[in-house]
Amino acid sequence: MPSATKPRLTAEAQDPASSLARALGTRKPRTPRKGKPIPNDDAFARVFAALGESTRLRIMQLLPREPICQEMYNVVDLADELGLKQPTISHHLKILSEAGLIQGRRHCNSIYYYVDQQAVVGWLKDVRLRFGCEQCGG
Repeated sequence: MPSATKPRLTAEAQDPASSLARALGTRKPRTPRKGKPIPNDDAFARVFAALGESTRLRIMQLLPREPICQEMYNVVDLADELGLKQPTISHHLKILSEAGLIQGRRHCNSIYYYVDQQAVVGWLKDVRLRFGCEQCGG
């Protein structure tokens, strides 16, 4: 009795996903570039999300860059300045604070806020690192 030989499988038959990708016109995922390690993605994205809302951008523009008492704002001051309710301002301040963009100092019964310049500069350096824009800014 003649021995039956197994038919050889083509590359497509061995890897059905690649044949499907070719049929759909998609590519295999690229391997990541080797280079500098990328810091925590979640914290990085949290800053983008925090800055992705116009009220929070306005708050960042109003707050001083240093903790100078006469220039810092509390929730009441910001609510008056922006024409919004205090709970809304508190919500935005919480998001900015959790993203590490602002700091607060307690004085009497209020917390007064300012921009954490060191954190902002660090984040901007991270943007340049991740997106390969070494010639962008200082």
